Amino acid sequence: MENITRHLSQTIGPRPAGSENEHQACQHIAKTMTSLGLTTEIQPFYFLGWEPTRPAKVQLLASETREIPAGSFLFSGSTPEGGIEGQIAYVGTMYLCRDFFEWPKYAVKASDGSDLGYLVANAGGPAITFVLYELGRLFGRMPYVVVDLAAHDYFQEQLAAGRKVRVNMDTAGVVSDGLLSNNVMGVLPGTCLPDEEIVVCAHYDSTLTSPGACDNASGVDAMLRIAENMAQGPKPAKTVRFIAFGAEEYLMFGSKFYVTSLKEKGLLDRVRNVVNLDMVGFGDHLAVTVTPESYKRRLQTIFAGLTDAVRVEYNSAVLPVSDHYPFYEEGIPVAMFLGWPYDDYHQSSDTYDKIDPEMIRRTTEAATEVVRQIAGR
Repeated sequence: MENITRHLSQTIGPRPAGSENEHQACQHIAKTMTSLGLTTEIQPFYFLGWEPTRPAKVQLLASETREIPAGSFLFSGSTPEGGIEGQIAYVGTMYLCRDFFEWPKYAVKASDGSDLGYLVANAGGPAITFVLYELGRLFGRMPYVVVDLAAHDYFQEQLAAGRKVRVNMDTAGVVSDGLLSNNVMGVLPGTCLPDEEIVVCAHYDSTLTSPGACDNASGVDAMLRIAENMAQGPKPAKTVRFIAFGAEEYLMFGSKFYVTSLKEKGLLDRVRNVVNLDMVGFGDHLAVTVTPESYKRRLQTIFAGLTDAVRVEYNSAVLPVSDHYPFYEEGIPVAMFLGWPYDDYHQSSDTYDKIDPEMIRRTTEAATEVVRQIAGR
């Protein structure tokens, strides 16, 4: 099989949900699944999206003058052309995803003290592209921009010294109704328990300007290599459904649509376990989120029996950050494999040259054994 990571990230490039590049990736994945002997299906869905019309920018005006690295927030409101200008004030912590993405927040204040917009600092470091979780229910349509951790440190230092910090903040985008994305499915039928399914999944879209080599061309690569291994070996007792989800970088739209569709048809109880591969192309270990405890113990036993196993750190705190989560909400046992750390997360620097092929290979081998054992033979 060809190098899927390279094809998605280099030949196609950035794959924001609903874009022509995402559609190209969908067709390529479907073609690959068919070539592996899987029964292939494309599930289209429409969603409400957001597209930038001006890049996010932040300019310091006082107590010094310079540009601050900035990233777009999907679903942010827009500033007037030329941006908004005001003095910043520390608000507190913005809980984009509790216990995971909890970032310092600053208001850009008008002369009358009202809020004009917000700067939110990535506690993990760089100014990345991100999404406003729980749109409307929590954050509304005010202008938001991501800044880096260095900006937060500078703001804190200046404010603690009693100095005023003024900025010009500029961002713009439009909400786009009726964007089209697709879930791509390849099915390997079970031999004796065909109505019981194991879902192996990975999202194939990327953030706005990122080639998405690690996030998540690497996960799609590993998923398809697992499919290749399973198709060439003894056939599983249970059906294994390989799914490349679209529009994960918004709010897991593809996996939510899939789970909701199954539930509406009364078929959700067919799904017995989920293995989700997200960012497995780099890192010094695999961070494996798995629940319930019985599933965790089974994975630990499998990994212990591998001679070339990658180092694993387990946790059971399932958060709404990837495509296993909609299944978890329905009480289905889930496991997410994620390589960590990765400094180029959600950035234009997430390129193919950063990928560690050995990490993909070892993750693929471990995950293949997990799928073989939980699918039965």
